[in-house]
Amino acid sequence: MKARKGAQGQSGSRPPVVGIGTDLVEVARLEKSLKRTASFAEKVFTAGERATCEGRAHPGEAYAARFAAKEAFLKAVGRGIFEGIALTDIEVVREGDGEPLLKLGRSAARALSKRGASKALVTLSHAGNCAIAFVLVQR
Repeated sequence: MKARKGAQGQSGSRPPVVGIGTDLVEVARLEKSLKRTASFAEKVFTAGERATCEGRAHPGEAYAARFAAKEAFLKAVGRGIFEGIALTDIEVVREGDGEPLLKLGRSAARALSKRGASKALVTLSHAGNCAIAFVLVQR
């Protein structure tokens, strides 16, 4: 069996990874937070994210996936949820082809730069009562 030549065999072909983060969110738990506290959505999600989520057949899943992405980004840059980055500074947007991207505000972009990175990649998924996000930050 012949091994495939991956990133290790192609030095310099891919930007170095400087951080990774993942987060898993229970959809029902996030839905409770949204219902319990009227201002929760405004404090955590941008107007664009709220519009996107509310336009979905299952808004709770979309909100949970976006919350997971915010948490995963914070982990990838080595920060906690209350360490100077507003959650609204981490916005999940979609490209024309549906690919999720992170649009970073000032404090999030500064944290990315301090980590020695210039790019953050994100993937989202949900099934049943769980949503997950994975963020990889590269130099």
